[in-house]
Amino acid sequence: MNKVYYAKKGLYVGITAIICAFYFFAPTLFTFKSSLIEQNGEIENLKTYYTQVEDSRGSKSIKSELKFTLNSTQSIYILMKNIGQSRYYERFEKLEKQLKKSERATVWIKKNQKEDYKPIVFQIADRNGKILYDFEESKSHSKFGFRISIGLGIFGIGLYLRHRYMKKSS
Repeated sequence: MNKVYYAKKGLYVGITAIICAFYFFAPTLFTFKSSLIEQNGEIENLKTYYTQVEDSRGSKSIKSELKFTLNSTQSIYILMKNIGQSRYYERFEKLEKQLKKSERATVWIKKNQKEDYKPIVFQIADRNGKILYDFEESKSHSKFGFRISIGLGIFGIGLYLRHRYMKKSS
């Protein structure tokens, strides 16, 4: 077994995982409420979709998406969750019913995504201001991904450093 080879691979995996953590998960995770703006309007094209997805190893799972637009913007607002093998996601179905009943909504997005076609949704409220999808719920996916990526990064880099700088005890 070539320990040098695996130690170097650990370093590459570790660095890549840390870069991914900061590129993919940190922008959402480290967003503050003060950097969000409200988009208000009547809800249009509201629907929950279920799509079968396949990963690189051939495993199949179901992705649930709640999509809608507001009449006052050109954006499509999407909430997405991989729901495994289930064909029904109660959270999005309930949210869809609440939004249909409300007919109007307020959506919070980042200021710099105001003109984006598909901005990241951080919070949704109904016509009365009742929060239906909150800020913490939107960030929960990023917390998990960030922690896993950082952990993998630290492990990979630690593996390399341990191999490189630990004295051999004979």
